[in-house]
Amino acid sequence: MSVTMEAVLKVLEPDEPNYARAASLGSDALPHLRTLVEGNDPMLAAKAAYAASLLEGDQGKDIVEAAAHSETASVRVAAAAAANNLPADSAAEVLMDLVDDSDEGVRKVALSSVPADAPPELSAKVDSQGGRREDAGGTGFDEAPAREGAGAGTGAGSGMPGAGQSTMPGEKPATGLMPGEKPSSSNGRQRGDGLMPGEKR
Repeated sequence: MSVTMEAVLKVLEPDEPNYARAASLGSDALPHLRTLVEGNDPMLAAKAAYAASLLEGDQGKDIVEAAAHSETASVRVAAAAAANNLPADSAAEVLMDLVDDSDEGVRKVALSSVPADAPPELSAKVDSQGGRREDAGGTGFDEAPAREGAGAGTGAGSGMPGAGQSTMPGEKPATGLMPGEKPSSSNGRQRGDGLMPGEKR
């Protein structure tokens, strides 16, 4: 059955899209996803790029690449996150320009998406700028692909457009402490005996 643009929009327009449903639309959705990526709505473009990356194999690679060359940084961020879902060779092609993008947020997400078995050319490019995943706010090149659970659309920090993220790309999660306040010590008491910064006993 042919997939309509209306069906694609129904899945992608909510604040937290159902990416599993988007992926289930299959390759028939590709023309519509490309139209959205090349359209003038950055949020829909970002969601469409990510949805394309979830199609089996690398069917959506060309659409993710189109997003990677968008003039809008948020769409390039989505492309960088989407690369996590592509086979390593396809991901590397998408990430080649993004790892040294002019936008810091794009660079950080791109570096966090570099596959463990990245081709030498991409690895050399990453090494030349001292940018391994640790520098990008990630965890390391052996991190599990984002495809697991990607359809939930609710995982904060997952990099999925519209996934309830509370931080900007590359931003560290909030700790819940006041400025200048130190974390609790092992015995559960606040270091500094719970005093506000600058407050004396």
